[in-house]
Amino acid sequence: MKEKQEEKKRLIIRKGLKALYRKGYNATGVKEITDAAGIPKGSFYNYFHSKEDFAVAAMQYFTGKELSVMEEILTDSETPPLQRIENLYRMKIDHFINRGRFSFGCFLCNITLEMADVSELIATEASTAFTKEYQPIIECLKEAQAKGDLPADRDIEQLTDLLRNSWLGALVIMKANKNQQPLESFHQTLRHIILC
Repeated sequence: MKEKQEEKKRLIIRKGLKALYRKGYNATGVKEITDAAGIPKGSFYNYFHSKEDFAVAAMQYFTGKELSVMEEILTDSETPPLQRIENLYRMKIDHFINRGRFSFGCFLCNITLEMADVSELIATEASTAFTKEYQPIIECLKEAQAKGDLPADRDIEQLTDLLRNSWLGALVIMKANKNQQPLESFHQTLRHIILC
């Protein structure tokens, strides 16, 4: 019974996340989330205390999916560590280009920009998610440093902050401009400034 309930909760998160991603937190009502999941509106509160609680669960789900993809690419021992990082971002850039959905941006960025000032729960989850997502990159950078591919005096934490802030900034500008140019600029910065 509990397993079935957890399965239903995951379905609501997965389907509802798409609605949140498309329209944003404030423009998405509980009914849209439940309609997307194919359940009655009243059932929503059997799984979540509030829409805010649902948003946090959606952020955790999104982060988990991102980490799965990242870890698959970043733990490929056949590829040099810095190349793995470049491959990861090339894959992300190509994903946005191929889908042509520049106005969608990044779900975590979108909800953070919209809600972090008004929801402590969402702000805290966003901070946690951004930290978690960069742990595999930190490990990759440490490996590159140990192999001599990065200078021994490069500060890995500072380098990670630069990489994260550059990427998230590129995503915001991509969304504003509705084109791939900020992503391609990020890729050049990654190759010639950040990972050298």
